[in-house]
Order: sequence, then structure tokens, then C-alpha cells
Amino acid sequence: MKVMVEKRNGGFFLTQTAEGCSNASRGFCTVRRAHLNGALVNALTVGGVGTEPEYRRMGLVRNFLAEVEKLAEREDCPITVLHPFSFAYYRKFGFERVADHRILEMPISALDFVPRYEKLIRCTAADAVQLDALYNAFAKKRNLMFERRGYPWPLEDTAKRIYLSRDENGCADGYILYDIENHLNVNHMERGVLHVRELVFTSPAALDRLFGFMRMFDGELERVVLHNTAMAPEIERRLRHYTHTGITVMPDLMVRINDVEKVLRAVQYPVEKGCFTVKVTEKDVTAFSAPKTCGVWCVEYENGSAQVSRMGSDASCDLAVELQAFTQLVFGYESTGADVARYMHGVEIMTDCADFFRAFPNRHVGLFEHF
Repeated sequence: MKVMVEKRNGGFFLTQTAEGCSNASRGFCTVRRAHLNGALVNALTVGGVGTEPEYRRMGLVRNFLAEVEKLAEREDCPITVLHPFSFAYYRKFGFERVADHRILEMPISALDFVPRYEKLIRCTAADAVQLDALYNAFAKKRNLMFERRGYPWPLEDTAKRIYLSRDENGCADGYILYDIENHLNVNHMERGVLHVRELVFTSPAALDRLFGFMRMFDGELERVVLHNTAMAPEIERRLRHYTHTGITVMPDLMVRINDVEKVLRAVQYPVEKGCFTVKVTEKDVTAFSAPKTCGVWCVEYENGSAQVSRMGSDASCDLAVELQAFTQLVFGYESTGADVARYMHGVEIMTDCADFFRAFPNRHVGLFEHF
């Protein structure tokens, strides 16, 4: 069973043969720049993974992921990202959950704490540079969000519309990407929904203007659904009528750290001086991954940067973690310090680990994109 890799459409198209079928299994990978604790690192995204029914349970995905490992090494990607069909399945290959798809739903009338705002501007292709700049400013402190160079949505799309917010000085400070769901019943519309796919803002005033724009649909539509808000808790904090707000959390994204030392060297550390030693292990290792994902590292940091040294395998450490748990801790996913981390699978804490958790505190993690 051979995996073929073809460079196509700015990424890599992978196909696998089996018993005479040239396309028994397939997937698509791209290289993106992802935010991680104040740094931008190369991330290999994996999407569209599928196997024909008659070829399933034959190890094709395992072969596919082995080729993905090699591709990550070749493209210098210390992390790999995917949307899993099964968390348990991909966990066997070193992936772990780091972000959720968080959805807020409420009546549009529940936004009455801000005035209606009609002065947003419909975007055209000429606004693409501004949209990129706003997105990148918004994404900078939100883990996993990709850097954008070229807005991914067609700005003249009649289904998905983008409106730009400007502050009192005329400077762009946010945007909303939305589409509308309407149901026709005999001779009238009912149960109309405003679906907000992206909501980007750079200040509380900008967020209020975007909420005020949503209120312009009051009377035409009944409800508003805010998708992909895991990386933006400010949205929920700004709401006032929580009784009317439905919150849905769906486990979403998994990451594999392919190179522990490269990640430890890349991230931005606190200004305060600190030091920790961490031992990382991986249960299901391959000859390819083991040297880069298993070991003991000492990190001494100060003024935002760190000295990272690889120690002997028998060196003492502040905490010993399996790769999957280490991934969650580094991304700051639902992490609230040592007291909670003690309950995680694959975590053994020997000291108070204050310097480690100062370096990797709870952070906002998520993506707008599905790949």
C-alpha cells in the first residue's frame, strides 16, 4: 500500500492505493502559520481524510498519518492540526484536543443593551487588505488562529456578506461575516436566523457596533447564532440577557506536537524570571517521532525569551507528562494551574510547577476555518 503525494492548489494532495484501487484513501495538507503563545509557528493542517468503505480497517489511515509525519518534518512544521472524526482514534497517534467549536444563540431582541447601528460598510475586494490586518490583529493573542495573507472568502459573495466597522476617527476596528437562513411557509417567512460566521473586533466599542448592526435585522429575523466563539470569550462577557442565551460547546480541534524542543524554543515567555524542567513521553511512538517528542528539557526564561537545554533521560524534573497532556498544557486549553493539571491523564507533578504554569497559562484557543 503506497501513499502518493502530489503538490496541488498550494498544498499537498495525498492518495493511497490498495488492491489495485489507486484512490482507496485520500487527504489534503496545507502549511499555515499558527499563533502559539505570542509566536507564529508553521502548522501542517490535515483535512479531507477519507477511505472508501470496502478498504476500511486495513490500516490505510495509519499509513497516511505516517506520511503526514514525514511531510511535517520536510516542511518544518512543529505542530499538526486536524478536525477529528474520533478523538480516541487520533489520540493513538499523539493528537489531543486543544479547541472547541463554541456557539452562542439568542433572540436578536436580547441585544437591546446596545443601540442599533447602521453605519457599517459593505466590503468589496478593495477592503481585503484591511480585513487581513484586522483579522491578524485579533488573532495575535489567540492560540492556533492562522495568519492570513489574502482574505479567504469571495468579497462579492451574495450569500456570505462582510461589513466593516470604523471608529470615530474613520479607522477600521472590526468586521462581521454573516449569512441569513429564512424559511418560507405558504406566504410568509418564519424562524429567520442571522448566522454570524466571523466576528472580529479590536475594542469594546467595536464589538458594540457589531452587536448594534445585528439589531438592524430585528423584525426581519428572529434569532442570531454566533459561531466559532471559543477564541473570543469577550463576546459572552459583553452580553446581558443570559437567560435567553443558548451555549453549545462541541469538541473540535486536535493538535499533535511533532517537535517538543522546537515548540519550547519558539514560544514567547513571561518577563519575570523562571525555570522548569519537563519530561515528555509518548506511548505509541515511532522511530521517526521518538527523538523529537520524548525527552527531558530544562527551560530557563526571562524577558520573554528562554534558554532550552535537553537533559539526560534520568534527569530530575518538575513534571512528567505524556505528549497529549503536554500539548493541552502548552496551548493553555482549559488549563488553570497545577491543582487542575493533577487530574489530567498522563500528568505527574513533582513540585509546585509555578514557573511552568506562569509560562503556559489558560489561553483562548480556536479557529474560524474548517479544513
